[in-house]
Amino acid sequence: MTENNQRRSKQKKEKKNKKRKLLTTIKILLVFFIILSFVGAGAVTGLVVAALKDVKPIDPSKIDTMLDENSVILDKNGKVIEKVQRSGLRTVVSYDEIDEDLKNAFIATEDRKFFQHNGFNYTRLIGAIIEAIKDRHSPRGTSTITQQLARNLYLPHIKSEKTLSRKIKEAYYTIQLEKNLTKEQIFEAYMNTIYLGSGAKGVQAAAQTYFSKNASDLTLVEAALIAGITQNPARHSPIITKKKADVKEDDYILDDSDEQYTIVFNKKCIDRFKDVLYFMKVSGKITEEEYNKAKNVDLKKILKPKRLNRSEISSYFTDLVKDEVINSLIKELDISKEDAYNMLYTQGLKIYSTLDLSMQKKLEAIYKNSKNFPNLVIRKDSSGNILSKTGSILLYKRENILNNENYLVIPKNHYKYDTNGNLILYKNKRLKFIPLYEKGKRIGISVAVADTYKIENNQVVIYKGGRVNIPAQYKSYDKYKNLVVSKEFLDSNPNFFKKDNHNNLLISKENYSISNKGSIQPQSAMVIIDYRTGEIKALVGGRDIKGELLYNRAIKPRQPGSAIKPLAVYTPAIDNGWTAASIIDDVPHYDRNGNRWPKNWYEKSSNPKYTGYKGLVTLRKALQFSMNVPAVKVAERLGVNTSMEYLEKMGISVESKKNPNGSLVKSGPKNDMNLSAMALGGMTKGLTPLEITSAYGSLANKGIYIAPHSFTKVTDRNGNIIIENKPIKNYVVSPQVAFIMTDMMKSGVDAGTGRKARLANMPVAGKTGTTSNNYDAWFVGYTPYYVAGVWIGNDLQIKLREGSGASAKLWKKVMEEIHKNLPTKQFEKPEGIIRMAVDTVSGKLPTKLSYKDPRGSTVRQEYFIEGTQPTEFDDVHVEVEVCSESNKLPTEFCPTTLIEKKVFISRPVPYNPSEHGGFVPADYKYEVPKTYCDIHTHNTVPSNPIDSLPPGTIILPNGTKLLPDGRKILPDGTIIFKDGTIVYPSENNNTTENTNSNIIENNENEINNN
Repeated sequence: MTENNQRRSKQKKEKKNKKRKLLTTIKILLVFFIILSFVGAGAVTGLVVAALKDVKPIDPSKIDTMLDENSVILDKNGKVIEKVQRSGLRTVVSYDEIDEDLKNAFIATEDRKFFQHNGFNYTRLIGAIIEAIKDRHSPRGTSTITQQLARNLYLPHIKSEKTLSRKIKEAYYTIQLEKNLTKEQIFEAYMNTIYLGSGAKGVQAAAQTYFSKNASDLTLVEAALIAGITQNPARHSPIITKKKADVKEDDYILDDSDEQYTIVFNKKCIDRFKDVLYFMKVSGKITEEEYNKAKNVDLKKILKPKRLNRSEISSYFTDLVKDEVINSLIKELDISKEDAYNMLYTQGLKIYSTLDLSMQKKLEAIYKNSKNFPNLVIRKDSSGNILSKTGSILLYKRENILNNENYLVIPKNHYKYDTNGNLILYKNKRLKFIPLYEKGKRIGISVAVADTYKIENNQVVIYKGGRVNIPAQYKSYDKYKNLVVSKEFLDSNPNFFKKDNHNNLLISKENYSISNKGSIQPQSAMVIIDYRTGEIKALVGGRDIKGELLYNRAIKPRQPGSAIKPLAVYTPAIDNGWTAASIIDDVPHYDRNGNRWPKNWYEKSSNPKYTGYKGLVTLRKALQFSMNVPAVKVAERLGVNTSMEYLEKMGISVESKKNPNGSLVKSGPKNDMNLSAMALGGMTKGLTPLEITSAYGSLANKGIYIAPHSFTKVTDRNGNIIIENKPIKNYVVSPQVAFIMTDMMKSGVDAGTGRKARLANMPVAGKTGTTSNNYDAWFVGYTPYYVAGVWIGNDLQIKLREGSGASAKLWKKVMEEIHKNLPTKQFEKPEGIIRMAVDTVSGKLPTKLSYKDPRGSTVRQEYFIEGTQPTEFDDVHVEVEVCSESNKLPTEFCPTTLIEKKVFISRPVPYNPSEHGGFVPADYKYEVPKTYCDIHTHNTVPSNPIDSLPPGTIILPNGTKLLPDGRKILPDGTIIFKDGTIVYPSENNNTTENTNSNIIENNENEINNN
């Protein structure tokens, strides 16, 4: 074939193709017109029937209810702290409020015949088709303003689809809008729904975002710039928000005030801006002179960006507000969750929150300083991986698991190939193989990537692991529970696993997931509440306080440790007739299996038998020094059901089918109906910082629990109240019980385990809490103004170097800022409280012996609820004669000059260390001696004992001697003491007998029965 023939044939073929494309396009256009006519006439058949069968009826006359307007969250003073947004900001403006230049700019650019057509611009459509055929692309730019509105309002989820079904639906909605609305109404709705970049929906939001002004006040240049965004918001928005590290030298900075981000000018908006001005000129909306002047304006100089979509504070609090509002809308209005969600995000609600913005900022400022948090106790292996307390790898060092190219590395000794060519990945290495079940049947195996860590700015940062994406049908276990990846998968995916030069397997980042956002450790949460109202004033749910929808640790349960004691042990005790002066003996206690339990935190491993128990202590002291044994003994006497009852009255949630996230677990194989949970805080789930803080608030609030809440009311866009938040109130205990508990916890802060939380000019009542191995550290306390709770811990089980002292210090640092300039107040004492002296060893009225305790006076002033004060006198302190040289009971051989009276204690329930593993309580050495002097014996008595008898001794005819102190010495040397004790002659010098033993036994039984 000649070259001319080839050329001729090619031209003929191209002409034929063009002709075919034109005929096809005309056919499509004709079908489109036919469909439109059918829809307009109501004759719905064939394809149209299929497309419109699921179309919901609409009422265009109510279009104003569909115009999304962002709800706002206000602080306690009415200041906007967040515009609630789902995918952009929006504020509705009327047609008359829209600047004339802005109207003209949009009409000239988007739909020049808007006021003339009936919803479809047929001339423009045909022209676009012909142009498309000529330039060989799909028709574009044919949608009218009405069509765009129909998409935005009724087809938001499928408006990007290129299907005929979507076009038919759009045409249907377009016709309905044109039939029922005026052009002004359509245009107003369009201007309030169009997305204009940078999170702004609608022209009012755009005017605020780019120029910090209203849509009614825009200049020609500003109007043209906004109208130009519509075609491609991502490309034509005049501003770009960049991370500071990404800002280039040639970027023009518009705003650099944010800590993380910088706003720069987008040069790509200039050409589109000039296009809009040109369209306005050729449409006759502006003159040549206006055109030339406007196109030469330096756009960088007129932009005044306003960061509407960025809050001054973290989203922890506002996320909580939104959750509470949605739940309240569902309950109060009896609507679905979906309807409540849409109402929040589209109906322009005003939410009046309880937030104190100043307080929140102070709280967050303190949380930003890493020096306010304790270090971690970390054990590492030789590769730098962090180990658990059992020695297994808890966290991999990130560079050990990912190489420089972000490949996931499986070491050569972590895998093998079997004889069939299957890949065997060994268990308990960098990958975890987790079986997946459904209805008791295993349906697959998840291949989980281990968590990793990095050291950033001297802080441990944890990155959550993800998974390796191997389809289920190619995975199985071998008999050792290793993972088997089938040869079939390896053959069909040869690049899934690669090998490096050391024979390690490599998995590319396309085939696995792992978090790139780390979480600094240790973590922490804090809640501050006005306990008189239940209003949450400030809240932080973690140290990573940037972003939205953050993991809020303030509403996640953690084991409370000893912070549970005031709530579940001592408040129920005081409410059930115990007093702050009631006595508990801190000596060994045993569980059901006969094991010594619990241990006190002050039991030292170096010398446990002499430091593990304090002996007789008051309830006040037991709480003040967070003693475990007394707490368990009191809870045991009360019963765990009683403890649980009080926790529920204080607002602690219970797990149930309706509330699976409840904190308290009352049934099941693992539950909280035990002393470990109720007395020591070793709970199945734990308590949330928000719950435990509000529970303490019930004691601060004179025994009345008020449910914590984050908002007070919600109004619609017209100011009508649709929700008035009236929190639940519970009577927990009387004001008198609450006051006693407050004063007991105040002792713990003044001179106990919580002393690091003391404030200089304000009383504090509170309690520390630490769990085993310092995994969790708490301080919850209150002043006459606020109650606040702090938790510090790790997202994984890593030990803190400092326990509850760190939480107490953080609590103090925050509350010092909160209480600056507040007048000093004292906790209010209610009527029905008396104060009187009490002996702190017996819990009874003091005697003169109470002041002579060998440790010093054991008398203190104590508060009592009227009617519960002691009426009996101290009988634990006794005065006994002893030999001053041996400090034991004297014998007849002790010189009278060495015999003196001393004060001792006599335990109500005798304690014998030999029966308890040799554990000796600290007060045991102050008990009445149980043995007789072994220093002075018959060997030390002079040869003529008569000469050594004291003056006043009477010698009877039978040789019996009656001594002035009441002793009687028989002729055979037997000594009978005044109290009936008998000491036999020297050959049985250490043998004694007490003729009053039956009286002691009776007294013991009497005590036990009380």
